[in-house]
Amino acid sequence: MPDTSRVQDLWNGICCCHPPIPCIPMGGWIIEGSGDCGSAAFAQARQQDMTIGYCGHPGYIVTSSSTCLCNSRGKARVGDQVNGCNIGQIITGAPDFQSGG
Repeated sequence: MPDTSRVQDLWNGICCCHPPIPCIPMGGWIIEGSGDCGSAAFAQARQQDMTIGYCGHPGYIVTSSSTCLCNSRGKARVGDQVNGCNIGQIITGAPDFQSGG
């Protein structure tokens, strides 16, 4: 089972909101989560929570666990996808907290 992701965990991929350049390599943080379902002292990231690129452009977590929920939304995990201006996947999480496949 993958590690769960939290506010302040990282994503990596590209940002496609830099015209006229189509997309540039980018990373950033998860900036939204639920304080009701913390993981390792940080708010739990869930599907539809917001990410931000190092450039300041936003994205959203679009995949998550279908079996482990937090506030009726799937818990985000390492490997889940980010989309919006930011396109990529979550690369860090809480190693002692895992969410189902």
